[in-house]
Amino acid sequence: MRILLIEPLGNGGIAHYTYNLINALVKLGIEVSLFTSKRYEFENENKPFKVYNNMFYLSAYLIKRIPSIDKQSKGFSLLRRLLKAIEYPFNVVQLAFILISKKTKVAHIQSVNLIELLMIIALRIINRRVVFTIHNVMPRHQRIRFYHKLLYRAMYSFCHEIIIHSIKGKEEVAELYRINGNKIHVIPHGDYKFFMPKDQISKEEAKARLGISSDCKTILFFGAIRENKGLKNILFALPSIKEKVYKVKLLIVGETWEDYRKYRKIIVEKDLQESVYEKLGYVANDEVPIYFFAADVVVLPYNEITQSGILQIAYAFGKPVVATDLAGFREALVEGRNGFLVPLGDLNELSNKVIDILLNEDMAAKMGAFSLHLSNTRFGWDEIAQKTIAVYNLNR
Repeated sequence: MRILLIEPLGNGGIAHYTYNLINALVKLGIEVSLFTSKRYEFENENKPFKVYNNMFYLSAYLIKRIPSIDKQSKGFSLLRRLLKAIEYPFNVVQLAFILISKKTKVAHIQSVNLIELLMIIALRIINRRVVFTIHNVMPRHQRIRFYHKLLYRAMYSFCHEIIIHSIKGKEEVAELYRINGNKIHVIPHGDYKFFMPKDQISKEEAKARLGISSDCKTILFFGAIRENKGLKNILFALPSIKEKVYKVKLLIVGETWEDYRKYRKIIVEKDLQESVYEKLGYVANDEVPIYFFAADVVVLPYNEITQSGILQIAYAFGKPVVATDLAGFREALVEGRNGFLVPLGDLNELSNKVIDILLNEDMAAKMGAFSLHLSNTRFGWDEIAQKTIAVYNLNR
């Protein structure tokens, strides 16, 4: 069986997911290749699969010479999307040529972008089997308008099979886009132990490298900073946490996808400057571990999510987690065993649960150990790859 996975971004969470999935598929004897962006994050890694990093060559060329184009501001984001839209038809032709020349019958798309509708139509024209992994029920975490529903319904309807990471997500896709539930398959998000370096360091050493004293408790908020991630929630909860925890610091680590000034305003108004550590910008893979090594607890105070790779990184590093009680988290976190779920918008409960973990080292250690257990068992890539192969083998 030959499979071509398609992941247009080349970096970030979906690229990480795709990289791990392909490696697991290869271990099971599947011949897999990847069609991705010219700016591929794993380009310099030793990979047991063929990479066609042909997508968005023009935008990559211009970003290399004019780095400011890569910023997440509204103007630059619009320019970057325009450049990619111009290139996209050529990329689709390249993709079709690869599939035909290599006699590859299955194309598995990993994306969140509506423009993939054009690619899916082209794949159907050349009679390829199309599998699509939905990473977010509400793409880009924005309100879905009626024309979005129509277009996503068309896109998902043209696919032969769909994979999603939670039962609730399956139900939402079936209802929101009127997709036949029989072709939607629930396969959990896999572990992210690939972030764990060979040379591990202690929590105390990690804190020291970040300039944080060993007796200071640390709360890690990690990943892309945008409205749905709920950074405001933990910032508003932090003053209450400070009242009970003598020394505490919130680590805000990630790329800003919106105007960060509204968060700085909260930090100043709540007098949190001394209690916040900021590392704003995209975090390279080799820089990720230090922040998780340094964390006493990882918070995911999201307002909306289908599933989160950040949760899997926390599990891989054996960290207790406090997350919003959303369906995707409810299916992946074991309440009271490796962390806590708090009701959406309940800042008192958010602060209380964070305090409970920070002030009870024995409980935190047991929770962290169970997180690691989940990473090694329920979310192992071998089982996920086997379930994915079963989807590839379906005949309809």
